[in-house]
Amino acid sequence: MVTTRTTASVRRFSAVLAAAVLALSAAGCGDSAAPRPSADQTSPSPTEGLGRESGDWLLRFTTAGGEDGEKEGSIYVRFDPSTGAAVARTLPALHASDAGEGEQPLLVSADHQRAIQDTAVPPDQARTGRLVLYSLTGNTTQTLDIRAASGDPRMRAVAWAFDPSDGNVLRVVDSHLGVWKVDLAAQRATKESQLQQRDGWIYGNGFDPSTGQPYIESIDSDQTAPAGNGDSDVRPVTRQGGTILPYDGEKLAGLPTPPCGLATVFRFDDGDAWVFCGDDGGVTAYRLADGSGDGTWAATGTPSPKVLPGQVAGVSFALPPVG
Repeated sequence: MVTTRTTASVRRFSAVLAAAVLALSAAGCGDSAAPRPSADQTSPSPTEGLGRESGDWLLRFTTAGGEDGEKEGSIYVRFDPSTGAAVARTLPALHASDAGEGEQPLLVSADHQRAIQDTAVPPDQARTGRLVLYSLTGNTTQTLDIRAASGDPRMRAVAWAFDPSDGNVLRVVDSHLGVWKVDLAAQRATKESQLQQRDGWIYGNGFDPSTGQPYIESIDSDQTAPAGNGDSDVRPVTRQGGTILPYDGEKLAGLPTPPCGLATVFRFDDGDAWVFCGDDGGVTAYRLADGSGDGTWAATGTPSPKVLPGQVAGVSFALPPVG
C-alpha cells in the first residue's frame, strides 16, 4: 500500500517563527480551454473501458520557479477521458507551501468547484480578513470576508482547509487557535472548536487529511493532538470510494509501474485503477481493471491537447468525477 507522510517537522520551525511575528504585531490567472485533439492522434475508442468514470476528473499539477525552485505553483486540470476535453486553471505561485502531500487534496472543495493556494492563509489576506478562493470552473475568484462572516472585526485568519466530504464547508483557524466552520453559500462562520494551548506544542497550519480538522503538534517529537498526523504516521489518503496514490518513481504496491514519469494514480476500492500522465504537456489516461490479467496499463479514452506549461514538476493527485 502506498501511504502519505505529513510534513509536521518542517512546519514546526515555520510555525515557531510565525508565532513570534504574531506576538510582536498582536498588540487569476486564467483558464485555458483546450480544443479537440487532431485527427492524427491515435487512441482507443473514446468510450472504451470508461463506464462509470466518464466525466471530468480533477488533476493537480505543481510547478517550480525561481533560481532554486523555491516558488511553488499549482495548475488544476479538469479532464474528461471520454472526449479528451481539458481546461486548466493556474493559481498564483507561493514562495513556500505548508500543505503536505496528504493535505493537498484539502486545498480543493469536495465538489471540485473551488481551490485555495495553501493551508496557510497568505499574509496580505490575513491582514485584511478578505480571503480569496479560486474557481475551478471558470476564470473567477470569490472573496470571503471572514471578519464579517464570523462577526469578529479583529479576526486574523492563519490557516484554512476544505472539508473533505462537504463542498460547501471551509474551516478557518484564527490567531487565537479558534476553529471556525464556514458555510460558503451563506457566507457565515460558526465557532466550531478551540485548539488546545500546551507548553512545547504549536499549531503549524496542519489539517488531518481524512477529516479536514486542524491539529496541534509537539515541537520536540512527532506527537500530534488529535493523534495520527506526526512524521512517523503513514496512512492512505482516501476520497470518493478510492485511494490517492502519488507516484514518485518508486514501485507502487500491487500495481505495475506507470507508463510515464509525470504520473499519479487513483485506485477504486473495487480494484479498478487509473493512472494519469502529463509528460508531453497534455493529459493521457490509462486503466488497469481488476482481474485484467496482463498486468499492464492500457491507454483509455482520448488524450488531451497540450494544456500544461513546460515547468511542470509533478502531479499531486487525480480525483474522479463528482456525482
